[in-house]
Amino acid sequence: MKNLTGAQWPSRVDLPHLLDNLPLFINSLGFHFWAFTFISPNRRESTSNFPTRWLEHYKQHGYAALDPVVVHCQTSSLPLMWDATIFSSAPEIWAQAQACGLRHGWVQPTHSQHTHSSLSVLRSNDSISSNEYYEKAAQVMWLGELLHRARLQQC
Repeated sequence: MKNLTGAQWPSRVDLPHLLDNLPLFINSLGFHFWAFTFISPNRRESTSNFPTRWLEHYKQHGYAALDPVVVHCQTSSLPLMWDATIFSSAPEIWAQAQACGLRHGWVQPTHSQHTHSSLSVLRSNDSISSNEYYEKAAQVMWLGELLHRARLQQC
């Protein structure tokens, strides 16, 4: 699935099929971790392969209310690189994410009328260079949009 184009992506774009293929696609981009979150006025859904330890710690400590990534995704469609400056208002979240191997990557928000979603792509090693980001950003944006639209079709 390396360097997969829109024309080469499987023709089935239902959400279960996309989610089944998501790990392969994310891995082909050089990332190991991913998360897709969808939020509508009456529902919030999230699926990921983030480490269980991180997910449990995040929930137990109520990080969703403090997480600057969550705030960004609610208000912007611009990608957000993961780095210490983003988490300056919540350094404990950054420290715990780092400890769980969630160190390098970005989140790509997608918005439509009354819903928004985000696709995060992360890895433990190797920071993201500007060249790598520009090389892969369009694919991550496209995939985030595809997941968002597939989830909307289920509503």
